[in-house]
Amino acid sequence: MKKLLPLLAVASLFAACNCSTNKSAAMDGRAAQNKTDMAFYYEQLMNKHNLAIIDSMVSPDYTSDQAEPGYTPSRDGYKKIMGEFFKSFPDLNEKVNFMVADSNTVVVQYTLMGTNTAPMMGMPATGKKINIGGVDIVLIKNHKIVKQWDYDEEMKMMTQLGMMPGSGGDSTKSQAPAGGDAAKDKK
Repeated sequence: MKKLLPLLAVASLFAACNCSTNKSAAMDGRAAQNKTDMAFYYEQLMNKHNLAIIDSMVSPDYTSDQAEPGYTPSRDGYKKIMGEFFKSFPDLNEKVNFMVADSNTVVVQYTLMGTNTAPMMGMPATGKKINIGGVDIVLIKNHKIVKQWDYDEEMKMMTQLGMMPGSGGDSTKSQAPAGGDAAKDKK
């Protein structure tokens, strides 16, 4: 019996280690699956403008922390604003720059590019291109998106579209401050 006790202790330790390894592997598997699912979701929604993907991958009890003014933070509100955004930017494309995930959260950093050819949220079309960055944080439960935090470079977008006072729509040109070197050169 005395020889059996140390053997049982070692077997118990091995079982405990093996169990935590299996749990870790399961979590890694869910994280990998979340990344695969979200890559598919972004490709379908943002690059193919497939609004039906929202119904299949977003939970009916979805909420957004960044709902646009005038839109509900629900799945229906999200679907409506995305449909209107695709009409405003019919060539909209998203490039996923990197994605990290765990068993229930995915974080994506992306670049959005497109041309504003139709009115957007009551503002006239500009015909100008956007190239902005953003971050999306998505909470997943039962293989569905239940919560989303989305941060885009909205000020940069408005500047690129020429909708910011004094922007002229070209964010690549630097503007000299009044009374700068050009004023000195005229003297």
